[in-house]
Amino acid sequence: MVWPEARAAVARRAGRFPSLLEWPVAAIWAMAATGLLLLVIFDLSPPLAFNDDWMYAWSAGQLVAGHGLHVFPESTALALVQVVWGAAFSLGHPDPRLLRLSLVPVVAITAWCSYLLARRLGADQFWAAVAAATLLGMPLFLANATSFMSDTLYVGLVVALAWSCLAWFRQGRWRWLCVSLLVLAPLQRQIGLALIPAVMLGLLLFRWKTWTRADTAAAVAMSTLPAAIAYAAVQLAVSHPLYSSLNVAALDVGHAIFPLVPMLGLGVIPYAAALAFRPPSPGRDNWWSLAVATLAVVGAIGCLVDLARFGMIFPGNVFSPLGFTAILGGSKPPIFPGPVFQAVEIAAVISFVMLLVVRRRWWTPRLLPPDGLVLILVGAAQFLPLLAVQWFIYDRYFLPVIAPLVPLVAAVASGTLRQPVARGWAAAALAAGLILYVAGEQDYLAWQGARDRAAHIAYQLAPRDQVQAGFEANAIYVELPNYERTGRADLFAILGPEHPRITLRFAPASDPAAGVSYASLNSGRIVLAQ
Repeated sequence: MVWPEARAAVARRAGRFPSLLEWPVAAIWAMAATGLLLLVIFDLSPPLAFNDDWMYAWSAGQLVAGHGLHVFPESTALALVQVVWGAAFSLGHPDPRLLRLSLVPVVAITAWCSYLLARRLGADQFWAAVAAATLLGMPLFLANATSFMSDTLYVGLVVALAWSCLAWFRQGRWRWLCVSLLVLAPLQRQIGLALIPAVMLGLLLFRWKTWTRADTAAAVAMSTLPAAIAYAAVQLAVSHPLYSSLNVAALDVGHAIFPLVPMLGLGVIPYAAALAFRPPSPGRDNWWSLAVATLAVVGAIGCLVDLARFGMIFPGNVFSPLGFTAILGGSKPPIFPGPVFQAVEIAAVISFVMLLVVRRRWWTPRLLPPDGLVLILVGAAQFLPLLAVQWFIYDRYFLPVIAPLVPLVAAVASGTLRQPVARGWAAAALAAGLILYVAGEQDYLAWQGARDRAAHIAYQLAPRDQVQAGFEANAIYVELPNYERTGRADLFAILGPEHPRITLRFAPASDPAAGVSYASLNSGRIVLAQ
């Protein structure tokens, strides 16, 4: 159990507000189910490539066609787990819609594991349900999940791994499931190797009193198998190195630390009111709580730096005022009005401040239970490698950092003093997230369809390799055919020709240039510029 006095307070309130312990829980689960239903509906949209998912769809197609497991040369993620799963789920028909749908069960399992983790940490039924619904009410996660991108399944592996770790450490159960997930994680995304030291440290800290021979065997297996199998998979499925050599002198840790504030804050917005009304922790500040607060202040200052440099505090490229993954050039009508997006940014920063500044003492090791420390180790194992990324940090990179921490925050929220207010805020935040997702995803699918139609018009006017038709069109209609014909990949073909004859661009709905219109809450056009 975590924070026993909080659990006792919740139990005392049960007799005082019986209705609040019944219908709100059902309402949160209904919102989680709505998120899954919306995901299915949007997954059934036209069979187009979204963002990078064409790479993984190509690998699934190669497997179904009997050519074996192959990673597209320009891919930076192995994604072998989802390629095999997608090929099996689609029953040999790797249509983009079926591949997208293959990730819906993974999202459901992720939500259920989050619920189980929150309950294990001591969260009541309501806040455990909020933990399950948090990612399903987060526009960033849902927008990314409405594709065959590698992040969604990887987040599911991380959360399931966290659950199996705690079952192993506390009860001696599911140790081999934990080892299996440690093997699968780096096969999906290579950053999964960073989970090994986190799990090993948790095992040594919290299992040593009840250590068995089976624990020794599992520890040896997780120390050797994940890296060995990942290495063998790279040799078999990859035709060239996925990453260039690391230039330590060029590291820019700020571009990973600064976004941590808004991204982690975005994930805990539903808990902001609960954190605000949480009773103060006993004792005084110590060096640990001050270090946590200092990190938060540095991150908050970084938000101001990013705001001055980029005009927003989120690192993009999925969630921005323009909509979801709006990476085509031109002037796209923004789908999220400025005040609305700014309100989300402010809520994210406030939530982060509540979490790590106002409630900084709750994160000292002496107050945290072993289970909570393990989740922090898992989250840290997914954040620290981002410090070594040399080029860019995307918002979706933070999803594996956020997901394992959500159940821990839900357990903290269970001890809040003003449950009706905190629960009302949580429900409103989740509902608002679903509304943003619906508005943004409909807009995204509308302009993606228009972009594809405009690309075919442009291809009638100029050779395909002389058209800048956007990332996905360049990949599907130029790079993939060239690669399958010549066996040579060209990253610049995906980015588009240096001096195109025709360029597809976003434009307002009133633009008279030739192109294709699309309808959304803020309609626009994809025009052909010469």
